[in-house]
Amino acid sequence: MLFCAVALSLPSLSQADEQPPAVPSSSADRPLLEQAGRLLEQSQQQGSELWRQSVDEAGDLWQRSRATAGDWWRRSADWWPREDATRPHEQPDNFAELWSGALPPLEETLSLQEVQRDLPEQAWFARDQRDAEQEIHQLLDQAVAALSLSPLQHERSRIAELHAQIEQSRADIARYRQERVGAPTQSLVKRTREDYDALIADEQQVIEDCQAQLQAIQRDFAGRLRAIGLELSDEQVEFLLATVVGDSMIDLGIVFDNVKTITVQLERLVRESGEDLVSARRYYGLYVVLLRALKHMHLDVEQRIETEYIPRIDDIRAQARDLSIETRQLLKAQPERAQVLQANLEAQRMTIAAAERYRDYLAEQARQVRRAREALQRDIRTAWNTYETVRVSGELVALVQSSQQLIDGLLERQVPPLRPFENLEMKREFEKLTDQLRSSEG
Repeated sequence: MLFCAVALSLPSLSQADEQPPAVPSSSADRPLLEQAGRLLEQSQQQGSELWRQSVDEAGDLWQRSRATAGDWWRRSADWWPREDATRPHEQPDNFAELWSGALPPLEETLSLQEVQRDLPEQAWFARDQRDAEQEIHQLLDQAVAALSLSPLQHERSRIAELHAQIEQSRADIARYRQERVGAPTQSLVKRTREDYDALIADEQQVIEDCQAQLQAIQRDFAGRLRAIGLELSDEQVEFLLATVVGDSMIDLGIVFDNVKTITVQLERLVRESGEDLVSARRYYGLYVVLLRALKHMHLDVEQRIETEYIPRIDDIRAQARDLSIETRQLLKAQPERAQVLQANLEAQRMTIAAAERYRDYLAEQARQVRRAREALQRDIRTAWNTYETVRVSGELVALVQSSQQLIDGLLERQVPPLRPFENLEMKREFEKLTDQLRSSEG
């Protein structure tokens, strides 16, 4: 309104300048001219003052509008993830394979969970909630298998091959030494002692070459594990691979890292859904299923330790104790064989000590995995409650807020800490026990 008042007054002023008043014909008109001049000057001053006021008020409004817009932007940024806020988690090279492999079982699991809600708890001749739960467990197994895909698996396979080659060479050396005892010193048709010496030297060289390759691969492998959040030294990784639970813990780290990667993509899809509540809710539901797959693997590792590995290590320790009792009895009855029996007794003592430490190690790993699983279970309950709430209320903002909290919490969480023993002198004993535990798995 201020701009309009000034604009209306200015044209009359410009017209007065273009058409100056006529020269007065008499002195009687002079007071009127002086009064008109004063009015003209006064109107010019008022116009200038109004102009300054309008400019000042317009600037004030502009500043306030900018401050208000900035405030609204900051508030909205608290609700919605910013486009330029890139998550600190890069896609792996095998992301396309990971995404296409994990998504189908996750989507089927989500559909089954929704169907399960409306099924009876128990039914003799109809499908019930327990039937759906069994199908869900099978789908979660498929999802975990897909989430276990990683370039790290190739290095693990190569490490296993090198270990197998070393064991084979050691077995061949033992056989060659045994056969060398009865070999002739010279022969045209049979292997001589010199031939066996050459064979033993060749196998020893194979072992040295394999061990050199192992050190190089395990250094690279340890670096890759640290990149996905497993803070272990090179020596600890080597020792971890010598334990029966090592493979499971490494698999858990790989799955955890892949879950983070997929969760980041799902969060982006939720954000890009805009007002499409159906799609946003579906993507959020896949978050929940991802967490459930991660919990499923935690439970599998925990149960394997508690129901398979620990009972088996207890059996090995009990057998070694029984042998130790028998050895002491033989030592009393046959003192002439003390040297052999004392060696046996020392080996049994080492087995018992290693088995006890191995058991403590397995029990600690089981406790760590259980704590992580219980934390995941709390997250799953909260997330599923949000999912069901959105189904009833259709509140998209609450869904977006919850999805951001979910991924923030997931990215901050770490894999259960791995605590391999620092005493590498018992590594060989642990490897022997690990071989027995793995053979008991069939």
